[in-house]
Amino acid sequence: MKSKTFALSLAFISNWSLANPPQFEKFASDINKVLSCNYTKTAPPNQLGGTLYMCIAGKAETAKVFMHKNEKTGKVLNLKIMWNDWFKDTGYGIHPDKIEATGFVDLLGNRLTPNHTAQMLKVFEGKAPATFSTEGWDVKYTYERGRAIDERLFVFTPK
Repeated sequence: MKSKTFALSLAFISNWSLANPPQFEKFASDINKVLSCNYTKTAPPNQLGGTLYMCIAGKAETAKVFMHKNEKTGKVLNLKIMWNDWFKDTGYGIHPDKIEATGFVDLLGNRLTPNHTAQMLKVFEGKAPATFSTEGWDVKYTYERGRAIDERLFVFTPK
């Protein structure tokens, strides 16, 4: 059933532009329809930055997608996929929400950087930084080790 849902999701978002930064509102609406989020919100601009779309998923709410708006152009400034990967059990077990986090990478990677998605999924399991580039997107992966949690982060920046 998951593969059928994934295929339908890819079909739904097939109109997303790969080569140009998408319009923020349309892109936020489109991804909101295909991501499985426990919680979503679009926060208005404030003194810390522009409009922010947030999607939080998983039982422990550690899988996240954030998207920032370029207020001057109305387009996506960047999109981030973050997984706060607990390697110490704090009540949800170790590595909670891994399925949701890797699902975000798989879904969004297949649309925005399809030639790199398989490699991105491998990198997401590891600790080494990595970069990827397509005609329309630059992607950077970082890994930060904490006392009980690892932050795994992809940042997609339109060219």
